[in-house]
Amino acid sequence: MSIQAGHDDAKNNNDIATQFVKYQMELDRKNDKHERLVKSSRDITIASKRCIFLLHRALNDSSKQEEVLLEAKNKLDEIQIKQWSKIVAKVDNDDRYLYARAYWPGLEEFVEAMTYYYYLKESKLISLSQFIDLAPLPGKLLTAYDFAAGIADLSGELMRLCINASGSGGESRCYRICVFIRVIYKRFVGLSKKIKGLTKKCHQVQQNLAKIENTCYELKLRKAEVLPSA
Repeated sequence: MSIQAGHDDAKNNNDIATQFVKYQMELDRKNDKHERLVKSSRDITIASKRCIFLLHRALNDSSKQEEVLLEAKNKLDEIQIKQWSKIVAKVDNDDRYLYARAYWPGLEEFVEAMTYYYYLKESKLISLSQFIDLAPLPGKLLTAYDFAAGIADLSGELMRLCINASGSGGESRCYRICVFIRVIYKRFVGLSKKIKGLTKKCHQVQQNLAKIENTCYELKLRKAEVLPSA
């Protein structure tokens, strides 16, 4: 082997090593960003859960419902401004799907909190476009699938609301929730046939609906027991 050939091989080896160092730096950068997004998502999940708990507590005192709904809306806005703004800034210039698994848990929980708030305030389901209008920052990252997943989780909150209401004279509310979740379940059955990932969520809605229907059935039985016999 000539001296020149030896120099060329050494240069090639150095070039390859340099390239791998660049790969390492890029992977480290992406991993660090992923970890920061996971932490931010965890903070959003915690804050969203607290907002949901606040909304549940509000229903124990109807006189304070409007006050608590306003407080919940302020908290949801605060989550957007203080926390979602950080995530959007981090992924705005990158492929959002590259980091979707990092922030998705927080997004799903936030959708659940927002849809629950909207249901309590308006007695109906918020649309995707309305959600984006009310929450433009997370709306930049939201897909139709994410929105549907959050609605499936909403059925769990309404199931808990139904059970709590059944023990505190909220019979009519239980029946309204039952009708509402039945409609949602029918939509999920149709969607799950087209979107494979929603099959599990459809089953989740079905389970919550069964518990709601059982609660309503028990209310009917209870009412029948106290009616005077003919």
